[in-house]
Amino acid sequence: MQETPASDPNSGQKEKIDIAVIPKVMDIPYFQSVREGVEEAAESSGATIHFKGPATANSKQQEEIIDTFIKQGVDVLAVSVIDPDRLTPVLAEARRQGITVLTWDADSHPEGRDYFINMVDAEMLAEHLLDSLAAQIGEAGEYVIHSGSRSSLNQEEWRKWIEHHNRVHYPNLILREVAYTNDDPVKAYQEAKHAVQAYPELKGIIGIASLGPPAAATVLKEENMTRDISIVGLASPRDMNTYLKEGDVSSITLWSPKKLGYLTVMIAELLHEETRIEDGMHIDGVGRIQVKKEQIIMGEPIEFTAENVDQYDF
Repeated sequence: MQETPASDPNSGQKEKIDIAVIPKVMDIPYFQSVREGVEEAAESSGATIHFKGPATANSKQQEEIIDTFIKQGVDVLAVSVIDPDRLTPVLAEARRQGITVLTWDADSHPEGRDYFINMVDAEMLAEHLLDSLAAQIGEAGEYVIHSGSRSSLNQEEWRKWIEHHNRVHYPNLILREVAYTNDDPVKAYQEAKHAVQAYPELKGIIGIASLGPPAAATVLKEENMTRDISIVGLASPRDMNTYLKEGDVSSITLWSPKKLGYLTVMIAELLHEETRIEDGMHIDGVGRIQVKKEQIIMGEPIEFTAENVDQYDF
């Protein structure tokens, strides 16, 4: 277990809380950036932080990690959920034992948590991604969606809204396949390779998990197809920096994972202090949040291009 204790000049004036933050996978850039935000918030708040996740996106391993923290009696569990069907019961048990449960990045079923900290509004994000692809390929042609996992509730919601937006606004866009990469870079590469070989008329790839667009960009570069197929989606600007600046990809979308980690810890602190979380509330270091029932939305996504990508280091 890795801990990040932190001090605060005013820490003697309030109870120090114990927060376990559990990503889907430990060592990919997205979740390491989340960790930076978590540790920064710990320094600001004085919380004790445990940041631990499975080595691969394995729900059984994630369940075992959660169970360990329940037995340790942490004050707050904050989980990016791999498989809501498997993990909701253990999270619900944590709540019965008096532990505050937050999900972030990827949700459980509602009974498993107190709040879901979401990055962006799902419908708005899906429309933005499909609009971006449509603008690049002339609103016509074949495309595929590369997602992380069927069990990821937020990615499935994005997919459904993309398909809805397709039906309503772009009758000449044809979705040929939805492929799942299991948050594995090798699988992401294989699926991108499959797509360009299986669909000779392919015009676009939408990657809605962070490993998808860089894998697809690698394949298109190898196949000398960067001018034939457009890539849009969600990825770290650090991973896409070269592809953007060399013109292989026009733009990529994401939020700040570091800010998401920071917000997660600050929400945990506020709930522990029994502060009411309200729509429009200003969170220092984050900005104004939206609240929709038990969903806290961090804000707007960021669009990265060749012109601005060097401004971001995550």
